[in-house]
This record gives sequence, C-alpha cells and structure tokens, in this order.
Amino acid sequence: MRPDILKDVLRAIKSDYGFKDKGEWLRQGKCPSCGKKELYARADAPWVLRCGRIGKCGAELHVKDLYSEIFDNWSKRYRATETEPNAAADAYLEHARGLELNGIRDWYRQEYYKDNDRNIGTATVRFDLLGGGWWERLIDQPGRFDRKARFAWGKSYQGHWWQPLDTDFASLAACDSIWIVEGIFDALALRQAGVPAVSIMSCYNYPEHSLTALRKAIAELGGENRGPSLVWALDIGAAGTEYTRKFVKRATEAGWVCSAAQVNLEEDGGKLDWNDCLQRGRLDAEHRDKYLWNGNVLIAPDPTEKALLFYQRNHWNNFPFVYEARTFWAHFNANRIAEVQLKEGLSPAAAARVCADINEIANCAVRALYYQRDEATDDSHYYLRVDFPSGRPPARATFTGGAMAGAGDFKKRLLSVAPGAIFTGGTSQLDRLMQRQLPHIKTVEAINFTGYSRSHGAYILGKHAVKNGRVFDLNPDDYFDLGDCAVKQRSTDRLLNIVYDADRLDTAWLSDFLTCFGTKGLVSLSFWFMALFAEQIREKCQSLGYLEIIGEHGTGKSTLIAFLWKLLGRSDYEGFDPAKATSAAIARNLVRVGNLPVVFMEADRGEDVPHSRRFDWEELKPLFNGRSVRARGVKSSGNETYEPPFRGALLIEQNDPVNASPAVLSRIMQLNFQKSGWSSATKLAADAIEAWPIDRLSGFILHAAKREKEILDTFFKCFANHEQEFVKQREIRDHRVRKCHAQLKAGIDALAVILPLTPAQILDGHEKVDAMALDRQLALNSDHPVVVNFWETFDWIYQSEVADNFGEVKNSINHSRKPDETIAVNLNHFEQAARSRSLNIPRIDELKRHLKTSKSRKYIEQATVNSNSGKYVHCWVFAAPKQGAR
Repeated sequence: MRPDILKDVLRAIKSDYGFKDKGEWLRQGKCPSCGKKELYARADAPWVLRCGRIGKCGAELHVKDLYSEIFDNWSKRYRATETEPNAAADAYLEHARGLELNGIRDWYRQEYYKDNDRNIGTATVRFDLLGGGWWERLIDQPGRFDRKARFAWGKSYQGHWWQPLDTDFASLAACDSIWIVEGIFDALALRQAGVPAVSIMSCYNYPEHSLTALRKAIAELGGENRGPSLVWALDIGAAGTEYTRKFVKRATEAGWVCSAAQVNLEEDGGKLDWNDCLQRGRLDAEHRDKYLWNGNVLIAPDPTEKALLFYQRNHWNNFPFVYEARTFWAHFNANRIAEVQLKEGLSPAAAARVCADINEIANCAVRALYYQRDEATDDSHYYLRVDFPSGRPPARATFTGGAMAGAGDFKKRLLSVAPGAIFTGGTSQLDRLMQRQLPHIKTVEAINFTGYSRSHGAYILGKHAVKNGRVFDLNPDDYFDLGDCAVKQRSTDRLLNIVYDADRLDTAWLSDFLTCFGTKGLVSLSFWFMALFAEQIREKCQSLGYLEIIGEHGTGKSTLIAFLWKLLGRSDYEGFDPAKATSAAIARNLVRVGNLPVVFMEADRGEDVPHSRRFDWEELKPLFNGRSVRARGVKSSGNETYEPPFRGALLIEQNDPVNASPAVLSRIMQLNFQKSGWSSATKLAADAIEAWPIDRLSGFILHAAKREKEILDTFFKCFANHEQEFVKQREIRDHRVRKCHAQLKAGIDALAVILPLTPAQILDGHEKVDAMALDRQLALNSDHPVVVNFWETFDWIYQSEVADNFGEVKNSINHSRKPDETIAVNLNHFEQAARSRSLNIPRIDELKRHLKTSKSRKYIEQATVNSNSGKYVHCWVFAAPKQGAR
C-alpha cells in the first residue's frame, strides 16, 4: 500500500475501530459484526480487516468498501506528468485492484472521459481490444456516471476475447486449461495467481472467433495435443449462472472439454469476483479446487447429479439443495448403496446415483439474505428472497422467527408474499434448509423513521443514505451497506423521493425565492436548513427552538412550505393538523422523521371551538429538548416501555399566533407574513417558485448532508458569537429567547456554506432575527391572552357595578375590603357575573392554569377572605394596580 494511502487508511480505521499497534499487526479493533475487540489487520497493508473469532464471527471488511473516498479520486491524488502519463491508472491498478504492474505496464494507458451533458469528467484506464476497439474503466468517483465502464463507439468485441499481451494463441493452445472470465481485471488477477485466463468482457459474449483461432493453433501444434479444457468462470448472479450453463453446453457440443468455476455456490449467495479473491488471498490451489467444485455443482445436468456431488464431497445422507430455482430433498442410504454396489458390481458413485432418493420440497428457491433487528423496539425479522423457475422477478419479504420455525407457518407466509410459491416439506427439512443459511447470516439494523440516525451517524433518506460526506445507494436487497454497519428502514413508507446529481447543486431558484418571500423567506429557509441537523444541534446545545409562521390567508405561507418540502424530495405535502388527530397519530407524526421538519398546520382554534377539539401546546414542551411526548408499554413479561425521542424540528404554520403559557412561547420564534409589499414582481416570482420541478430541487438535502461537518463547524462557531451578542442586549432577558434566536442567526450563516448568499442578505437576515427576538421578549413581558381577557372582563364588570351603585358596592366581584391594595376574586362568582351580562370568558380550568402568570396585577395567593358581603369566600388574591393603571 502506497505511503500516502496507508496514512489515510490508518487514520480512518484507528479512529473508527480503535486499533492498537502491535508490531507488524494492528489488533484489538472493535468488530462491527460481533462487537468484540478481535479485529486485526496488517499494519503495512491493511486492505482487509478480519475478526479473529473465526468460528463464531469471521467478519471481513475491505477498506476499499469502507473508505471509497480515499480510493475514488485517483487523478487528483496521482497527477499525470510527461514522465508519468499513466500515474493515476498505475495507482488505480496497483492499489484499487491489487495488481502487480511489472510486465503489464504497456498493456494499458490512461485516458480521459467527459460527460458533455453534465460537464463532468474522469480519468480512465483503457485497454485495446481486437478489431480496433477498446474498453476503459472510469476511476474518479465512477458512481457519478450512468455506468462505470465504456466501450469504443461503433466497434464490436462480439465473438472475441481479450487475452494478456504476453500470451498468443499458440501459448494458450499448449495450456492444460483456460479460465474464461468476464472482466479484464479478473483475467489479470488469475494470471497473477498463475492461471491462464482470458476476458470475454460480458457474460453475453460467446467467443466463437477466438475459439476458432485457438482451434487452429491447436491443429498447428500437431501430434496428440487435444488442446486445453475451457473453464467458464463468469460472475455470480442470475445472468452469469444462465450463460455459464448455455456456454458450457454450446462449447461441449462444439467439441471442447468444458467445466465451470464459481466463487460461491449459487444458493449460498455472495458477490465476490476473481479480482476480489486475489486481494483477499483466495486464489491459491486449495481455493481454486473449491471454485471448480462449485462450478461442477452449477452445471450439473439434473437434480440427481447435483445431489451426488454434495454427497461425495460432504458425505451427507439427508440434505436440501436447489436446482434451477426449485428446492429438493436428497436422501442417501449408505447401507443400501453398499448393498447395490456389491450386488451389481458398480462403483461407489454409480451405486449412489442408483440409490439416490430425490424429492421436490418447494417449487421455488428460498434464500435468507439477512437478519434485521430494531434495537429500540426489540422487533426482529429475517429478510428472504424467493426465486422462481419461470424466470419472473424474485420476491422479497420479511419472515418472523415464528414463521421460520415451523413448516406450516413458513408455508403460509411464503404463499402470502410470493404468489404461487409452495413449500411442501416438513419442519425438519425446513430446519436443515435454514441450517445452511443462518449461522453466519448478515445482521442489518432496522430503523422505524426517515432521516438522520444518531446511533449510526448517517442520514437514511429513501433510496439514498449519507455518512461522513459520502452518498450511498440502496442496494438490491433493500438496505444500505455503510461499511462499518448495515442499515435499512423497517417501514416501506418512503417519505422522500430524491433525484440526486452529485456534481451539481441547482441554486437558480434562490433569486425568485428571495424576491417572492424576502427576508422572512430567508429566515424560514434557514430554520428549514437547521432542521437537517436537529439531532447534532440538540446534542451540543441541548435544545432547538420552534419556528412559528403566521399571517392571514393569501400571504404565501402554503406556497413557501410546499416549496421548502420540494428541497427535501417531498411533493404535494404541507403538514398536518394535530387538532384533527388522535394523540397516537400526533406521536407517530412526530417520531417518524429524524433531522427533518414536522409541520403543524392550523393547530390553534378560537374560543368558540369546543375544548375537546383544541390542541394543547403545553404537551409539546418536551420536543424542545428532543424528548418523547408519548410512551407505550412494550409487549413483554417485564416493565419495559418505549419512548421514542423527537428527532426533528417543529414548524408551526397557522393564521393566528399560538396561545400558550410563557414557557411555551419562550420556545417559539415567530414570523408574521403580511400582504403589504406584494407587487407584480412578487407575483411573477411566486409563479416561478411554484413551477420549479421537484427533480431539480430535491438533491438539496443530499448536498447539505454531504457537507455536514463544514456546515456544523460554521453553525456552532457563529452560534456562540450570536448568543454572546444577545447576552449584551439588556432588552432581551429570557435565556430561551436568546438561545433560540442565536441558533436561527447561526442557521443563516450555515446556509451560506451551500447557497450563494451575499453579505447584505445575511445581514438583513440577522437584523430580522434580532427584531423577532425583541418582539418575543415583549410578548413574554405582557400577560397571556387568557389573562388579558380575564382582567378586561373583570374591569368592565367592576366598573359597571360601581356605576350602578353610585360608588357604594356590596357583593362585588372584588371581595377585598381594601380594593386599593388587593383584588380578591371568586372564580365561580366571576363566571356567574359574566354570564349574566352575556360576556364570553375562558373556561374556569383555563383561568386556573394561566392566572398565576398575571403580570399587570401580580398574583399573591389563593385564600379565604372576609368578603365585603360579610361572608368568608375562597378567592384568588392579586395586588391592585397602582392608581390610574387600571
């Protein structure tokens, strides 16, 4: 491993796995599979990290898969020069493919490919083919392109193979065998292991012209030479399996001696190719013998022959196996075989073939792909793939442990998830079938929400995931392989549909957006942007405020929110109304996302709405710190409960402001949208914003997640400065108001990391947030609307009493004998007096909740007072306002 790559790899694996230097080895790394500190690797070439618990775990991690970013920018790391024109190509072949370059340097050259439509390019490694064509492998972040390799336009390689340039047909004719593989790198890997090999470039390409040339070279050798046998060693997979069988049959009919080789048995899964085997040290004679046996199993002409191969190698008497996507059960009776062998004079193999008892136990092939577990809920399933002999696409589904434990339950589940698939075997046969597949099955961690998973340090976003600045695609088995862990969303509900261009973040919408929504739009966008990092912000700041967007209808609130959702890949959605939802539905909406916004719409209701239909904002105070709003019992014999935390960011969108206690209001940052300032220009901008397609916008979230570290570094640095600035402002005394609005200002600074905001726009945004903070502090200084309503009603009634009685008031609603000093109110008496005058007042329970917060007339106590009516009455006692303040 080259020193510069080694340095980067060592830094990464020591940080992620905790390796300790032990001479020539790195040891005591924490294995991500079993959790034990048994991971080890070579200190000078840590290509593969292996778990030392071979019998119990045996996990292997390849650094190319773990840290592709170290290996994916070859032309930047190794720049071509006049003296080294193939610098990047050399490095790629040596370090990404593990190939020795001595003797092959003249077989390839470094070229460049540019995608003119997207204006992106990459260095390539190019090999010439027969017929004037060529094949090249893209080496700089190939995942950006629609394919990783290209052929020369208009040139055909059909019917030909590529062979090492130090090999001609005469030398091939003298070989004992030739391995025929798909890729050039696979052929080079086998050559390096001492195996003659050629590349047919694709599993669909039968090399008839090359075989004709080889036949001619054999004839020229003369004598008894029959030429080499052909070992068809195509890649694992449905296509490779199909064409291996076809080509073996075709070549055999043409007079060639044929066999096959496969890294794994078809039913065992696995996705390694021959180049992978070279880098893992698995191309020695012992391994090749196993691969050839695997190939014989693959091309067995019928179920009996396949079963016989298993019996001869493993000496099993009873076992299941798969043949052409059907599952069979084989039984070999050793005593019966010996008897037939003796009686008929047959060889052991022939006798076993005669005595083989083969029965179909399923009209499909079932493969357990992985075990998925949700640690939070203790919920687990096996994820299985069902293949059909008809060639139709396979079915994939989860099976519970119970469904895997008995033949009857397994049969029912199979029928329900794979149409037409029937298991007719017994429980013991099912047990044996799973015995081969489950001991070292991969574990995939399942999460029940969309977005950022703090435990994995990754964003799980529908068909894409992001971790440590790298974007991962969902694999065919419906999970993300993130290198040190495997994660999937348990639910099939995909909230986001993201179209991602790795090389381009389209920001052309920003001008229309700011024209349409102005500085308030910028502040809204910055909160939306902060939501993408809510977990990280709360982890360090312990809290994250809520944003409230209010304003009468027609002020553009819905247009704004709908557009912001498009930036995250969610269309035709605005939010939900918690006042119309059950408590369970509210809780589920709150916990179904991580590092994404949750939008409450029109949750507040006027006083004329029945109390049962009003939403209580006090219930949401725990969200500020990311705590749970609802707990439920876990179905178990213990006392466990499930309390999922709030992982998102709350945005409130409604016409009227939130009516709540100061404790809630101090958590809220308010933006008031108005129609003033609207013009024909804003109307045109609004139309343009609505017309923006989600396909051009949705990549925003992935570009933001990719730059997580840079964005958070900017955010926390600016947050500390803004909070100190607020501390210096005496007008803003509430610590929550200072903290929340400092976060919002830092969000604008962080937004500028990925959007082209001008210094003037950032300053305008900061000034708007300063004004919002001051308005919120003033709102906290005043009484709650319920309290204001109470005192306005009280004053009207009391002044009416005074006027009606010419200043001599008895049985007044103010029971204090010293009305200039205190006010004593019996709430039932107050309610009766208000009703008699047809005045609307808040409910008594709401008054009791809010009256203690009264500021204009400070709450003193609840006490029994000697009323001016001559009776003792239970009253709420307040300090009377100063003269003239009432």
